[in-house]
Amino acid sequence: MPREHRPFGVLHEDDVDPLQESGYGSLLPPLSVLSSTSSSSRGHLDIRPVPHSELAIMRRYSSGTLAASRPPSPTYPETSAKNHLRSCRQTIDYSASDDATGLWPLSWSAHDLVMFGRGKRVHYKNVGSNANNDVGQLCKIKDAHGYLHLLQCGGKDQVNMVAVCTSKGHLQLWDVPTKKMIRSWSTKGVSAMRWNTAVLTVGGLRGAIRHFDTRVKESSKMKEQAKKVTRHQAKICSLAWSEGGKLFASGDEAGLVHIWDVRKNVPLDVGDLVQRRKRMLHAGPVQALAWCPWQTKILASGDAAPDGNNVVRIWNVENMNDSSPSRLSRYPDRLEVDAQVTSLHFSTQCKELVSTHGPGKVTPSPQPAQPNQRNDLNTSTELGTSKISNSVVVRSYPTLRDVVTKMAGTKGIAGSVLSPNGQRIALAVPEKNLIEIWDIWGKQIPLRRTASLTDMHTTSIR
Repeated sequence: MPREHRPFGVLHEDDVDPLQESGYGSLLPPLSVLSSTSSSSRGHLDIRPVPHSELAIMRRYSSGTLAASRPPSPTYPETSAKNHLRSCRQTIDYSASDDATGLWPLSWSAHDLVMFGRGKRVHYKNVGSNANNDVGQLCKIKDAHGYLHLLQCGGKDQVNMVAVCTSKGHLQLWDVPTKKMIRSWSTKGVSAMRWNTAVLTVGGLRGAIRHFDTRVKESSKMKEQAKKVTRHQAKICSLAWSEGGKLFASGDEAGLVHIWDVRKNVPLDVGDLVQRRKRMLHAGPVQALAWCPWQTKILASGDAAPDGNNVVRIWNVENMNDSSPSRLSRYPDRLEVDAQVTSLHFSTQCKELVSTHGPGKVTPSPQPAQPNQRNDLNTSTELGTSKISNSVVVRSYPTLRDVVTKMAGTKGIAGSVLSPNGQRIALAVPEKNLIEIWDIWGKQIPLRRTASLTDMHTTSIR
């Protein structure tokens, strides 16, 4: 079987040290007696033919030694993307935003409605297993309000609500079943937004972050009562709330990430020590943030630096204030990749992390000089492209080893959203003017509780 090609920046089996945990020692068998014999004694070696029976024993010993020293093959849970990643389960025609910002208005509601934009109109489609193929229209943006800019479906506490933002800063809350606008107000320069129960968090072009409580009935009072925090000096590119809604993360165009406690007005003092200050820093715009659902103090971040030197970082908020050597994890917290990171999601079904990627790094490969060619002449080059550009990449957590990679196009994935049940992913693919819905993870089967002796009635024992 041909060896599997691994993407650039993906860790291989021996990059981390799980072999030590499983009891495996050296990967090479011990040197044979023949190889350790000195040169002075080789002239006296007995070179008589070895009997077939002894050769068989040697072959068995050799193969057994190699089998014992070979690292174990990786195993994957039934729910892993290794078993379930399938492209193009469904497709939806859509068009990117007309405001030339590169944003992709796309969201997925708890009722399995994919909300998306076509020009100035907001549409939705039920992508459940028993749904029809009809596409409905929720609303149309007024010309005076600009273009459709952002969409964000409400969570468990706001399942019928969707927030719509226009290019001129008009925010609208719509009730999907009745197709009625509930509330509207305006704010300057919105570049990102996320729900946390009834609170809509909005990031601005100048780095300000506002929390709007949508339970306030009057729009004017909602603006007055909005909580504002400032620390970023650049456009907010991404926002993410942790499970439980106590922490939220923000990433900006300058590559800076902050983590905030919702009860405080300043970010937490966490990150790498840079010039006597702790900072969570990337080399390019932070387009992707994701909190881990099973370890609620773990945050993943990814950047979209245009030169293709991109990084996925894993931040453990709980341990960041501990500088002791015991804090250092045996697992990687930094993964260098050669394609822009446009979105990140932790699985809710197994311990895996998915990333989507845009354009990748193009590396020139010098060709060997031809005979009689002067060394000072420029030789022709071939361009080597990233193996994960325009692709969906799933990695195991916490080892960050590659699980499966699948390409979605040739000009980049603009971003993605995960389905409410965590089993499908919707990809925005601008070059095709399509939203592609893929299967990604299987459904985790809950363990059945078996009756114990203490559950039985004593009267049933005879």
